[in-house]
Amino acid sequence: MGAAITTNDLGAAARELASIAEELGLHSAARSILADSARRLGESMLRVLVLGEIKHGKSSLINALLGQALLPTGVTPTTGAVVRVRRGDASGYFLIDDEGARELDRERFGPLARGKEAAAGALEARHVGELLPANLELLDTPGANDINRLRGLVSRGELPGADVLVLVLDATQALTRTELGFVRDALVAVGGVGAGSGAHLLVALNRIDLVAESERTLLTEHLARELGALLEDRFEVFQTDAKRALREPESDSYGVLEVGRLRARLVALAGRSGEILPARARASLRRGAQLLSHSAAIQARALRLEEQALADELAAVRAALAAQTIDTEALRGRISAERGRIQEASRERLEGFRGELQAEVLAILERSDLRAIVDVLPSAVRDATMHFTIAEVERLRGELEALTREALNTHGDQARRRLAQATILLGFRGPVVHLDPPSTLIEGSSLAVSVVGSAIMYFGNTVAGLLVAIAGPLMTMILREKAVHDLRVAAHRELPRALSASFADLEATLQRTTEAHVTALEEHLVLANNQLGEQLVALLDRAASALAPAAGEAAELGERRSAAQRRLEALEGRLTALSRRLDAGEEAQR
Repeated sequence: MGAAITTNDLGAAARELASIAEELGLHSAARSILADSARRLGESMLRVLVLGEIKHGKSSLINALLGQALLPTGVTPTTGAVVRVRRGDASGYFLIDDEGARELDRERFGPLARGKEAAAGALEARHVGELLPANLELLDTPGANDINRLRGLVSRGELPGADVLVLVLDATQALTRTELGFVRDALVAVGGVGAGSGAHLLVALNRIDLVAESERTLLTEHLARELGALLEDRFEVFQTDAKRALREPESDSYGVLEVGRLRARLVALAGRSGEILPARARASLRRGAQLLSHSAAIQARALRLEEQALADELAAVRAALAAQTIDTEALRGRISAERGRIQEASRERLEGFRGELQAEVLAILERSDLRAIVDVLPSAVRDATMHFTIAEVERLRGELEALTREALNTHGDQARRRLAQATILLGFRGPVVHLDPPSTLIEGSSLAVSVVGSAIMYFGNTVAGLLVAIAGPLMTMILREKAVHDLRVAAHRELPRALSASFADLEATLQRTTEAHVTALEEHLVLANNQLGEQLVALLDRAASALAPAAGEAAELGERRSAAQRRLEALEGRLTALSRRLDAGEEAQR
């Protein structure tokens, strides 16, 4: 077991990851990596992200936790931008940019916080109350289902930087399908909740005063059922009445007392920041390494394009960037439906081939002599199975690529959605899968059939294509007796069972591969999120720069291309080594 990873180690890992991001041309990602690392490891500031759908009372709940009406609230959606809430020397509102903090009056702050006007920097509201500790900051976010899709995407974009998630639900309509999807995205973005990631999820069931006491137990049971399937009970529920808690903080009503209990829980978590924040930093760096690995694959594919093709793709992405955003929920639904169709079609093809193969083998056994069975049948079965497997893998690869294109083109009325398609076209890479079917032994009086072998399938890279290697023999036959009759009897008895077992294993592996590929795609969309367009432009720009001839240079395009590809291979090696160090450090601490 290796030594536990230290704060200094994590800081060094953050600088290494930021350096890789810079080399890929992802300057914004590099700044974000360093800023999150400095906040967690340097400032020891715990970030609490308050999220949920519009008009569920997020801003009201923050005000109740603070004990003062710091953020604007009202009957219309009042949060259209991310607002950071911290304790300060005096109450006030600020716009933070590269030049520092500029104070705003409440009248100027309101339109910026509502998203009515674009803020050229980060919005910050400061309070002087003692109810929350100085090392805890709250982030108020736009509604996840805001009619302005960009605002919802902004909320999702803040997820990777969160240490504690406070999901605000409306007690009168708790946990919609959209909210469940948002929780799934949150879990992906933070690397899960619990000891491994350091992240915590607190659920505020707000407006509990509107629900009869007799119905509250059913409500919490519903939450436990739905969220428990995702989180294995690693969440806490607080039944709050935010408006009354702010208006009557001394009330002993249940909803007000629950606001106090939520506040106490946040204070306790802030007191454990020395334990939570290093774990969050490590988990965040792992997620960043995953995102950069995908980004390196995109740039590697771009380097293989002809210069004009690359220029065309770059122009298309830039044009799409000016439009609206990805409709994540619609896209997720389309991907899920198509994934099911692809898997069912593969299952039917496998079953059909297994039946045909079984019928052919038994027919050969009936009409062939012993020498033909021994000399011809094993190689025939091996070749037929190998060719089918290769064809099936290739078919699945093509269908997985078509899945992403078709799903995104269906929702092409908002041009930014096509950026996710570009992620696939530019070389999104799924997992490498090793298929090692177990040996299936057919014991008969005169025949033993063993199905062994190994296939390596590489899904997802449209340029590299498909790599399949069969190590064998895939099927061998051993003659134990000379009686052809006994051999035939044994084959009729045992061959169907053996083929069923072997093809069930092949089917399970292909199904897992499809699941892993789609999961990786969804994961990348969540991690890139509102930076997807900017990242694609940056990656293509860097590839175009690498291929553009420098003034006075006579280097061939192929040499420049090779040099850039070697640089990317080196970056991928650094990412792999960094991920291993982070994983080893977590294992040691466990």
